[in-house]
Amino acid sequence: MNVKNNKRRRESQEKIEKAFIELLQSNTLNNITVSDIIKHTGLNRSTFYANYIDIYDLADKTRKMLENDFSNLFSDSFINLFCDTQK
Repeated sequence: MNVKNNKRRRESQEKIEKAFIELLQSNTLNNITVSDIIKHTGLNRSTFYANYIDIYDLADKTRKMLENDFSNLFSDSFINLFCDTQK
């Protein structure tokens, strides 16, 4: 069953997000299609639509994920820097 945090579903989402980011490096958002992504990942179209409404939903979720990753990285660095100066 494809529950929300199932390992297989998470792996599919990661493949889709990675392919999307790679495609964005050489295309604009308006020129990327679901077909491009499924060809790049080898996944089925139904897998894409089980996780995302459309390309714009994927773009929004990917942006949020990247912002969170960057924020966490910055936060961790700041905490480490602060802890080092307190010694």
